[in-house]
Amino acid sequence: MKKLEKNILPVFYKKKPRRPLSKKQKSILNCSLKKFLLNKNHLDKKKKFLEIGFGYGENLINLSKKNKEKLIIGCEIYEPGITNLVENIERVNLKNIKIYPKNIFSLFNILKKNSIEKIFILYPDPWPKKKHFKRRLISKNLLKKLNKVLKLNGEIFISTDSEDYLYKILFEFFLNKNFFWINNKVTNCYKRPNEIVETKYEKKANLKKNKKFYLKFKKIC
Repeated sequence: MKKLEKNILPVFYKKKPRRPLSKKQKSILNCSLKKFLLNKNHLDKKKKFLEIGFGYGENLINLSKKNKEKLIIGCEIYEPGITNLVENIERVNLKNIKIYPKNIFSLFNILKKNSIEKIFILYPDPWPKKKHFKRRLISKNLLKKLNKVLKLNGEIFISTDSEDYLYKILFEFFLNKNFFWINNKVTNCYKRPNEIVETKYEKKANLKKNKKFYLKFKKIC
């Protein structure tokens, strides 16, 4: 008798903060965050953007300001980044950002099919050591989930400063016939798209003098 195959999702690895959370940060997570948590009722809004791993939230804030008629969903499990975003939301008094502070793969179980217009994945951890490659976010399984929730002609924006990860990302998208690579070739990937702003992680890449690559894909079927 054959054993039943289990559908195991990739683990979304959570890195520990360099220093313990402050009292203020703990207060934000325990109190203020509740006002901005995503729930199923929010998903009825027709126009939605999604940022996966929003870091400290710089790009999410920019998307919110420029797209006030849309729901901007941010998924992140790094607690210092979440507290920084909540502080900025309250400071600027933004009304259209909702936060999902859990594994992105559990969010896919909540999102409706063909419901997201644009998806942003900026500087995902490249996990450069070969033994950690399985931890990389962008994979065949992720693309399958993205294809499910993204609208036809919807767009995916990805940035990285890891050349090795760049070719891995392109490899996964080339294997998936549902997406078209808009940039067309690597030499067209050096300029940051207007939809994206400079983030803390991009500044780190600049300090290290790393090349930065910006990829753009469209769902075609």
